[in-house]
Amino acid sequence: MVGRSPCLAQYDPVGALSMWSEGYVVTLQNDTLQGQVRVGSLVNDSPASVIVRTSDGSKLKVKGADIQLMAQRLPSFAYSTGSIPRDREMVIFERVPNPRQHEKPMLLERLTPFGGSVVLYFDVAGWKKTTEYTFGNFTIETRRQDLSYIVLKNGREAQVAKRGDMEAVHERLFGDCPAFIRNYPSATRRNWSQFGEMVLAYNQLCSY
Repeated sequence: MVGRSPCLAQYDPVGALSMWSEGYVVTLQNDTLQGQVRVGSLVNDSPASVIVRTSDGSKLKVKGADIQLMAQRLPSFAYSTGSIPRDREMVIFERVPNPRQHEKPMLLERLTPFGGSVVLYFDVAGWKKTTEYTFGNFTIETRRQDLSYIVLKNGREAQVAKRGDMEAVHERLFGDCPAFIRNYPSATRRNWSQFGEMVLAYNQLCSY
């Protein structure tokens, strides 16, 4: 049986950081820009412009449309409420096809640690309690029962996963791996609050 670790299985969304934070940006041309990073603006709750302040003090403005990945280190005060686990050091946004936007690639917050074939991203459009997706809005009030996700499987099969469709989502994501069912008994419970743990177990047992 796979061991469970809620902190490692799935992170809660925290949003983009509009303050300066250590981090880096990887462009679509595969260039890496390191330094102090902050989000300048959002469009449809996705970073539309990002500013990187390099070690020599110069500032580079990068369009969100030109970014493959953005990473920002969480400030120390972010851990004070206890809602963000200490093992989570960075907020990661990656460019993925968004099925809610006709598969248009968008920067979405990654909620699954690296590794494995199934990745969860925060589905901002499925969140009805806020109009702006910036750091601090989600760390206290979110409940996983309220969340939906953009799920990417094998780097190409993007889909919306939400609680009301748990049976269908379970079959599409996990139904191709008998080892998952054998080794993770709670898979049969279809418990939405354990969805992140199921993804972790699948990634450990079924990703080759």
